[in-house]
This record gives sequence, C-alpha cells and structure tokens, in this order.
Amino acid sequence: MSARPRGAGGSLPAQEPAAALPDSPPKTRHPVSLAVFFGLVGFVPANWLVRVPDVKAQVGASAGDLGLALLCGSLGSLAALTVAARLCERFGTRRVLVVAGFALCAILVLPGLAGSVRALGAALAVFGVAQSTFNIALNSTAVEVATASGNPLMPTLHGIFSVGGLVGAALGGLLADHLSPVVHLGLTALLGLAVTAVAGPALLRSGRATTAAAAAAAAASGTPDAASDSDRAHAWRRVRWVVLAFGLVAACTAFGEYASNNWAALHLRQDLAATAAVAGYGYATYACAIAGGRFLGSRLIRRLGETAVLSGGFALAAVGVLVASWAGRLPGGGLPVAFAGYVVLGLGLANVYPVCISRAGALGGPRGVSRISMSASVGILSQGPLIGFVADRRGLPLALSTVAVLAVLAAGVAFALRGWTRPRTAAPTTTAAAPPSSATPPTSAPTTSATSTERSKP
Repeated sequence: MSARPRGAGGSLPAQEPAAALPDSPPKTRHPVSLAVFFGLVGFVPANWLVRVPDVKAQVGASAGDLGLALLCGSLGSLAALTVAARLCERFGTRRVLVVAGFALCAILVLPGLAGSVRALGAALAVFGVAQSTFNIALNSTAVEVATASGNPLMPTLHGIFSVGGLVGAALGGLLADHLSPVVHLGLTALLGLAVTAVAGPALLRSGRATTAAAAAAAAASGTPDAASDSDRAHAWRRVRWVVLAFGLVAACTAFGEYASNNWAALHLRQDLAATAAVAGYGYATYACAIAGGRFLGSRLIRRLGETAVLSGGFALAAVGVLVASWAGRLPGGGLPVAFAGYVVLGLGLANVYPVCISRAGALGGPRGVSRISMSASVGILSQGPLIGFVADRRGLPLALSTVAVLAVLAAGVAFALRGWTRPRTAAPTTTAAAPPSSATPPTSAPTTSATSTERSKP
C-alpha cells in the first residue's frame, strides 16, 4: 500500500470531474429516486427468497440440486461484476442503473416459470447477472451523489435497502400462503417495473443536471470535462492497492454479517434451547439493529469520522459476537444476553460496508465499487464452509467466535487506512470561511472529497 495521501499530490481519483462538483451546489442533495431504487433492490430479491421452498418443490429438486441452482445465481453475479463496472464507465452509471432495474424486475418471474432444475439454474444465473449489474450501478450512482453533495449518504441509503428487504420478506411471506410462485413473482415484477418507470426518468434528469454542472465547473477551471480511458487506467493503478485494502475490510464484514444471517437461529435453538419462534425473533432483532444503525450512520460519520466508525464498529462487533456466542456459558447469561449481543453486533457492523463501498467508489469509480463487491462475495462464500467445519469439531460458539477474530483484524486494517477516509466534519463556520480562497485551491481543496484524505473536509 502506498503512503497516505497528504496535500493535493497524494492521490489521483479515478473520477476527477466529480471532485469539482461541490463547488456548484447540487440541485438535490439526496434524490428521492435514488432512495427508491435502494428500497427496490432490497424488496425485489426478498420476494424471491421467501418462495425458494415452493420453487424447490415445483421443479422436484433435492437439497443438492437446489444448492447447485443457487450456485448458478452466485456465479452469474460474480461474472457480471467486472462487466458492470465497464458498462458504467462507458455509458454512465444512471443509464445502466435504469436499464438494469427494468431487467431485474422483468427477470424476477423466471424462477417461478421454471419446470426443471436446469431451467431454474439458468433463470437464477440470468437473475444474478441483472442483480449484480443493478447493484454496481446503484452504488456507483450513490457515490457520485454523495461526492457532489459532500454528505455521507451511503449508510442511510443502505438502511433503506435493509428496510426494503424486511418489507419484501414480510409481504412475500403473507402472499406465499395465497398465491402460486409465478403469480406472486409476476405481481412483484409488475410493481418493480412500475416503480422503475416512475423513478428512472427523475434519476436520469438529475444526472444530466449534474453532468452539466461538472462540465461548467471544468470549463471555468480550464480542465478537461471527461477523463480518457488512459487517464482512468493510470488513476486506477495508483489507488488499486488501497481499494484492495478496503476490500479486505469489506470481506471481513460480509463474513460477519452472513455468519449471523445463516447461523444465529441455529445457535439460539441448539445452544440456548430457544423455540423456533424465539430464535426467529433473535435474528429479527439483529436485522433491525443493522437497519437502525445505518440510519444513524451519516450522523456518526459527520461527528466522529469514517475511521472511528470503521474501527469502533469492528470493536463493537467483536464484543457483540463473543457475548452472543458464549451467552449460555456466561454468568447470568441466557437468551436475553444473547439478544443483547446480537444488537451490539448489528450496530457494530451496520455502517462498515457502506463506508467501504463509498471510499472505493470515490477512489476508483465503478471499478472500485465492483472490487468491493467481489471482496464481499469472498467473505460470503467462505463463511459457510469455515464455520460449519469448526462447528462440527469444536462447537458452534467457538466457530462463531471466528467473526471476532476477523473483526479485530479488520479494525487494524481500517485504522491503517485512516489517511484515505473522511475525517470528522468541520464546524459550519469553516465552510463559510472557504470562499475567499476558493478561486484556486490547489493544495487544501476542502471540497475535493473524492481524494478522501485526512485533511479534506466532506
């Protein structure tokens, strides 16, 4: 990893025109259409997930067959990551977002139409490609909007994603008892297409306004209004190792999140003798803690800075997972202590991935966002086999404690990356005093948030 960026020459972001945007106040600081799309990407897949058992029976799949079909979806998602980044660089993030949104909603009905395991695998592979492309474009657009506004919007937007997933799962569970999979998924697809048709044009209009502001700012400063492919490649080479380090942090986060997603209910039932309903409440408590923590994330970042949110969040997560995992053996422990541990774990992990993807996007554009998604996929895919292997030999509490080990490691990496994260937001008076020196700010550049230095001010 290169030395920390200090001053103007410390780093070269992959999308330098975006750095000039804060000089011209954006027309909207937090477009409603972008928030709608974050809710949509949580809502739509959640409706599919609650119908997995029904579709499994529909195609006559065994557990192994279903696993292979789901693997096809994961492989489709992984295959699309790099291609999606290139599409965003070529055509613009907002255009790719709207097109992928239509595709994602339209393709949702395909698993419900599947009549065989092979057809289901093919449908999930196509669905994975659309979902991955949509996610890369969505997060890349959010990075651009956050950079232009100077506000850390990503945690709030990911909180909306979490709420969308919870609403989709709840509504899908209600409809599952009354509708066949194809009818349920078809109605969800129609709703998603309608939402995309309404929100898409508004997002495209805001993108054109932002592009016009960027071009005007570039013309006023005498800089090119677009980066060439060679410029982007050169910029990427200078920051790729930093993005890789943020990817390591994201992988540890994904490992912890999905370990809790997949194993929390089993741990509560097996080690703490909880009923099925109580175990479900335990997972719901953890999921709500993540959602609530994300809605507080922007305020925490402005008050404490991203390094404190990352390192402090991992410290909380390590304590929370240890308490939850060993609650049955702690003095006075039991289900209430385990629930409290999962709340602390959720609050600790809530804002880590949004910060990582925001930093990677500011440094490397859509390519940086795709690398974080790849790293997170490694964490997701590795947690199941590793925790299962350790649990078979040493028990589930010790297996889940691996999350704490990775959290401590990630906290150290996050602290080492403190030169590449947003510091605590300066007092409002600092912003007001900036205009006298804003004619040519080559070194301090407080508005150039894309450089992500300790001296920059978001």
